[in-house]
Amino acid sequence: MSLLVVGLGFLSMGALGATGYWMLGVNRRMIRLLDMQTVLRESQAAHFQHVNSAAERLQQDVNTVQSTMNALRSIHPEIDASLSAHHFLLEHEHENTESIDLRAACSVLQSVVQHQGTHAGEEAELSATHASLLRRLLAVFDRYGVTMGALHLDTDTAHRLGLAAGHLQNYDWAEHALNVAYQLSPGHLSILEGLERIAQLRGDDALVRHWLEARMKITPDDPALLRAHAHLLASLGDDDAERAVRRLEALGVDTAADRSLLAGLRARAGARTEAIEAIMQALDEDPSRSADWLQYAQLLEAEGEDDLALEANERCLTLDRQSGEAWALKARLLAKRQGHERDALKAVTHAVALDAGGVDAVFLKAELLELEGSVVAAEETLLKAIEEQPSNGELRARIASKYLLHHRVEDAEDMLKNTPDGIDHALLHAVEGRLHLAHADRLRDGTGQTDQSLLQSAIESFNGALNLNRELGVAWLGLARTQRMLGEVETAEESLSRAGRLMDDNHPSVACEAALLALDAGDAERATSLVDAAEVRGQNATTAYIRGNIAAAKGHLKQALFHYSDALTLDPGHIRARLNRTSVNMGLNEAQKALDDAAILLDLAPHLAVARSRKGDAHMHLGEWDKAAQEFKHVLEKAPHHTHALTQLAACYMGMDRPERAEGPLNEALRQTPEHAPAWFQRGLYYLHFNKLDHALSDFEAAVRCDGNHMDARLRIAAHHHGLGNLDEAEVAWKAVLSLEPDHHLAKARLAECEKNLMKSA
Repeated sequence: MSLLVVGLGFLSMGALGATGYWMLGVNRRMIRLLDMQTVLRESQAAHFQHVNSAAERLQQDVNTVQSTMNALRSIHPEIDASLSAHHFLLEHEHENTESIDLRAACSVLQSVVQHQGTHAGEEAELSATHASLLRRLLAVFDRYGVTMGALHLDTDTAHRLGLAAGHLQNYDWAEHALNVAYQLSPGHLSILEGLERIAQLRGDDALVRHWLEARMKITPDDPALLRAHAHLLASLGDDDAERAVRRLEALGVDTAADRSLLAGLRARAGARTEAIEAIMQALDEDPSRSADWLQYAQLLEAEGEDDLALEANERCLTLDRQSGEAWALKARLLAKRQGHERDALKAVTHAVALDAGGVDAVFLKAELLELEGSVVAAEETLLKAIEEQPSNGELRARIASKYLLHHRVEDAEDMLKNTPDGIDHALLHAVEGRLHLAHADRLRDGTGQTDQSLLQSAIESFNGALNLNRELGVAWLGLARTQRMLGEVETAEESLSRAGRLMDDNHPSVACEAALLALDAGDAERATSLVDAAEVRGQNATTAYIRGNIAAAKGHLKQALFHYSDALTLDPGHIRARLNRTSVNMGLNEAQKALDDAAILLDLAPHLAVARSRKGDAHMHLGEWDKAAQEFKHVLEKAPHHTHALTQLAACYMGMDRPERAEGPLNEALRQTPEHAPAWFQRGLYYLHFNKLDHALSDFEAAVRCDGNHMDARLRIAAHHHGLGNLDEAEVAWKAVLSLEPDHHLAKARLAECEKNLMKSA
């Protein structure tokens, strides 16, 4: 046996041994795996048995919870309501459905509001959860267009829903629900209380009165209702308020506060004596009410008992130092006393600081500061007030009016322009009308055309004020003045009559306007008596100006000059008084003084064309033809239709020995105004200069036809016939001159000469 065979034998034996060993290991592992599978099966069986047991216990617990929930929902309806509402909202709140089940909606709503109390004065009895659910439910109803009519709720549910919705400040649903409840049960007091409360929350006083009176039909002698009714009627200005207080008095349950209200009602009705008696009774019963002392003081002030009013007002301030109206009253009373201006200023400063006294207090403070010499502080007071109350139409209008009174036209215009959008007040329109009149005073050109446009604007503004307040006297007064300036005398008289009834006939402004109206009608005597009535409260620039107009109308030029000078001393910015004084000075041959006034007028109103025209007339009177021509040219730049300026410019050319330039302006003047006698006369002089005697005579005769009192034209006509030897025509012409001026020496001499020559020829 060889070694190879031995080796292979050993190798085979080793392989067999290894294989046997591996198979033994595999067998052992298989046995262990089988053992583990057995253990695992046993473990899973035990686990499944445990899980089945736990599931059985859980099902038992669920059944127990369900039973408990059913029991809780039965025992506690609020929980059932919450769950039902929540389930309903899950279906509809996010618009997952196209329609809504009204029966389910009604059921859910009823379950939520059933816990709301049925007394309007109670606080909301719904829990925070239910209140939130109700708010969401109502929002869903609004989204789906569900109304009270569609829900068909019963009286109790509608009542509770109305009160609950009111607590949620959903006043639309509250009102609709309570109205449904009222229709179903009209005599239910709590429903009426709920409707009244909703009306109060809405601020509808008329509706509050309706429901309050409906409650009074059920309980007519309830003192609280009677008292509330009286106060409501008083706030509405209804005369039946006193009857309501009288019922309290008849029942014997009236209080000091009720008698105080009665006093206020009687004062409002004009029965101040009875009002004082009522408030004194209230004070005798309860002197600790500061408001009653204030009312007593105000009544005494209205009766003119200033000393007693001041004493009563001090009692009010002793009880309440923060009573702004009492400080305002004290300021008014002290301001009437000589030497108490400083104390009045302190009082009104308190009142303004407490936002009391209204616009009157603000202006009283400004006036008292001006009396002290603090003009800047007075201005700042007004500006601060309008800055704090930019929407106060009355305050803005009165500040603008004050500016106009001091001829601060631009400031007044700015004040009106800065009015916030949406603010409309009758006084603002009235001041706007006065502003147009002020512009008319400063833009007049003497032709009337500029006046017409501005005055029409003023008419519109005053009518705008009257559309807002037909009882505004100052608007009627402004309308009357504007109508007078437009020549509408009868209409102006009607408007002035309205103003007099509203402002008191003795009001200085009414009397002054009536005087001007009488003067325009040619009744100087009535105008004088009216000015006398206006001056009862003291002379002012307007009354002096009117007296000047009366004197000028009578031909008393020196007296007119005196009155115009008085007016300008009192008010140097009075445009019309200074303008009229220039005319009077020209009539008195005081051309230099007229020139000085015209210069001042142009400083005050640079665009006042009529003042520039008067300045030109004064230069002409002084022989300053170049300067006069420049003034008239300036007028014609703004008003090419100005007949007087055209005529005077032609006269200037004649005076400058440049007659060839005079014909054009004269022809234009006559084209514009064929009845303008001075233009005919001036053109007659123009033709006379060129020795065109027939043309000159024709124009002089045209001047007389336009103005029978044109003395210079008649003299020229008479001289023309006399010079040509036409004695018959000359005699007639000289007699015409003497008919106008019987003491004319030249006319007398020439007439005698004509008559002598005619006698010789005869």
